[in-house]
Parts: sequence; structure tokens; C-alpha cells
Amino acid sequence: MGRLLRVEGLVPVAGVVAFLLLFGLLGGPGDPSPVAPWVGAGVLLAPALMAYAHRGAAAWGGVLAAVVWMSLAHTAAAALVAWGYALVAIALTRRDRSPVTAPVPRRRPPAPARATGARSPGQRGEPVGLPHVAVPAEVGGFALLILAMGGLVAVLTRQAGPAWLTGVIGGFGLGCALLARVVAHRAELARLFGTAQPMHAVRVVEQTGYVHVLMPDPGGLVAKEFAFDVADAGTGDEDEPRTRPGTLYGEPRRGAWCTVEVEGRLHVPVGPVGDVIEVAYDVVQGLPREIEDDEEQLVDPAALLPADRGADAFECREHRIAPQRAWAATASIGFGGALAAGELARLAGVGPVVLGVVAAVAGAAGFEFGWRTQLRPRLRWHAGGVAAIGFRGPDRQPWATDSAVVHDDAGTVLLTAGESVLTVPVPPPWPSPGSQRSADQLVAALRDARSQSFAISPLPPPPSIEVPPRPLTLYAAWLAAVVLTVLILA
Repeated sequence: MGRLLRVEGLVPVAGVVAFLLLFGLLGGPGDPSPVAPWVGAGVLLAPALMAYAHRGAAAWGGVLAAVVWMSLAHTAAAALVAWGYALVAIALTRRDRSPVTAPVPRRRPPAPARATGARSPGQRGEPVGLPHVAVPAEVGGFALLILAMGGLVAVLTRQAGPAWLTGVIGGFGLGCALLARVVAHRAELARLFGTAQPMHAVRVVEQTGYVHVLMPDPGGLVAKEFAFDVADAGTGDEDEPRTRPGTLYGEPRRGAWCTVEVEGRLHVPVGPVGDVIEVAYDVVQGLPREIEDDEEQLVDPAALLPADRGADAFECREHRIAPQRAWAATASIGFGGALAAGELARLAGVGPVVLGVVAAVAGAAGFEFGWRTQLRPRLRWHAGGVAAIGFRGPDRQPWATDSAVVHDDAGTVLLTAGESVLTVPVPPPWPSPGSQRSADQLVAALRDARSQSFAISPLPPPPSIEVPPRPLTLYAAWLAAVVLTVLILA
């Protein structure tokens, strides 16, 4: 799920918007051919899938979609929508550019050891001994291309209907993106060993199949921490991992290719760098600094709201997503689901009754999801513990000495209490800062209650909480979404 929610998700979102505008508001393709709608839907689907495999290929897919829709569209507005979709995919590729970094020494990495069947030195200037990387993507790409060609043949020979063209085009695009990813990865690996690279002094933990790297900042208080898979087996035979001094070649950022040399051993990568995080650094041990629980869970007085500052230990407080935001999100999810499903049903040629049933089922699923993720979730707490209602249901837990409260900078507070790890949604307050607590304010309030619990004995049980019933407004919003979908599409 994390992967789906990353920045690549902008392309599928733009694709859904383009689909709804082109096939809904703008009336679909002007070409009367029965295959036109399915080709148009397929070229919109392809970049949305390709963005997760290779951003550059997705940009080209978006341009191709715009070109196809220029021939299918019967209005200038439809062509502009298609080009807007392409521009989103093109803009995403700009994030692949290397950021400007401080000047550091550069040197060509040592040549990897010769591998069986490798080229002899000097041919095209490429180093020898490079591993064969991105094999799963290569196999998957060729398999998708073969399946797409088979699907196209089935459509041309009328063994399958025109609707299969959407999947054929989407699968073909994804296969091309996977192969583009293979080419890009192998080119990056060859460039890593074929050109001068930035050099960094690092600490390395060698483990089986991958290396863990710490790159301290000049001040020595923090370090960048990341890892990447390597071709060699490593030296992970020690009970306690320890860091060794090494030299990193390459730019340590997500998606880049780096190699590291440790005590004369060169670790050749078979994949790009993963997530790069910043951690506290212990200069003496050469490891991430262990943060004491008391230090980590300190209350930030500046983040406490006036209502939370000096509150009674057993005053029950509650957090919910701001109602305006929760209702807006729920209505968008429910109506969007009903409209998308209804549009697909209309493309399939069903009647108004079946279209209404499809829209009703999809809308009900969307509104139920919005109810469980936006409207229903709530958290209550005091010095005795916490009580929460999440996606699945209620949970009550007392505070414990190992309880912890943190937030992930992405709208979620993670709360460890008793025997549970609770995930509390805390999106930015909307429409005003006073509509709900922010993540920092909620963390501070919870830590304050946790601290108060340590000085009180005996403690009462956690607050009581009950699952609220679905309001009539939710059913009315679902009915309105279904009616609007039928009126727009039927």
C-alpha cells in the first residue's frame, strides 16, 4: 500500500480524472467505431500502470495517449484534457533529476572482479564482472508483451471482443515500462563503474546479500542511513553486527546506484538505493545512537493546546478528524466510486437498471470505506489509558512503561499502549487550524497523559467507548450519489 500511495500515484489519479471528464462530461470519443472507447480507455490506463515501473516510459505513454485522443476527440476540450494527463506524467519525470549537492572528491570505483562470460576489458569502455540485474522485471516485461500480442491477435480474429483492447493496451504499456526499467538499471550500473563518482567516507554493516550504510554528517550528530542489495554473500557471520569504515561511490539518494568498498572488499550492487533516512549518530560506536525512552517521549510544551495544558489527569479528551474534512472525503470516495463504476458499466453497454445497480453497489462500498476511515475513527484518553475506534472496531488499552507515541509526518499517529499498536489518522486540520488537533498537538497531549499516569496509583481503567451507528446523512449521501450517477450517465 505504501508504494501505491507514493508520488507515482499522481498519474493514476490524473488518469481517473481524465477518464471521468472524457467519458462523462465530454461524451467520450467522437469516433463512431465500436473499438474507439476501448482504445481510448486503454491509452489512459497504460501510463497509470507504467508510472510504477518507469517514470520516463510513463511520460511517453502519456504523450501517446494525448496523440491518440487528438484523433478520437471531437472537441478541443477533450484534447486539452488528454494533454493535461500527459503533462502530469511528464512533470513526474523531473523528480528523477539528481539534486544539487555539495562538491566532494570524485573517482572511478575499482573494477569489479571478472564474472564468468563477462566481456574482456576495453570493449566499449565497459567494466567487466557486472552482475545481470533486473531479471524479474525483464521476465515480467517480456511475458506481458507476449500476452498483449496474444490478446491483440484474439481481438483481430474476433475470438475476443473489443473490450479486451483496454487490457491489451494497458498490459503492453506496462511490459514496455518494465523493459525500460531493465535498460535503465543496467545502464546506471555500467555508468557507476565507468565514470568518476562522488566519494564519501561511510560506516558499513556487511550482511548476507546487502549492505547497510551510515554516512555521518560533518557535525557527527546525525547520519544518513540506507541500504542496497549486493551480488556477494557478505560477511554476516557475526552475532552482533558492527560497522566498518568504508568508501561509498555514488550519490546516496533513493533510486540511485552506489557501490561501497570495505577493507579491500568491493560490494557490487544488484539494485538501487532504497529509502534514505536521517538518524541520530553515535560517533564512538559508529552506529545509530540509541535514544532513551524517556528522551524520545518527552512532551513538547509548545505543542500543547491551551485545553490540554494543565488538564486534569482523569479528564477524558477525544480526537476525531475534523467533521467537514471527513464528510468531504467520504462523499468524494463514495460518489467517485459510483461514477467510475457506472461509467465502466455504460461502456460495457448495459441498460440504465443494471447501471444503477452497479453504481449503487460501488457507491455503498465507497461510502462504507469512507465511514470506517474518515467519519467513525476516534480516540479517547486520560491518565488511565486510551480507547480507540479504528477501521475494524474498538480497542481499549492501559498505559504501560513501554508505551510510546510518535507520528510519521504523513498524517498518522502511531500509539503503542498495553498489548496494541493503534494507528490514529491525523490529517492536517481543515477548514481551519482549530477544527482538530494537528499531529504534533495530539502527540504532545497523549505523551502528557502518559507522563501523568506514572505518578498515580492505582489507575482507573481506560475510558469507555462505543461504536457509533451510521447516521442517516450517510445513507442520504449514498442515495444522492447513486441518483446523480444515473442522471449523468444514463
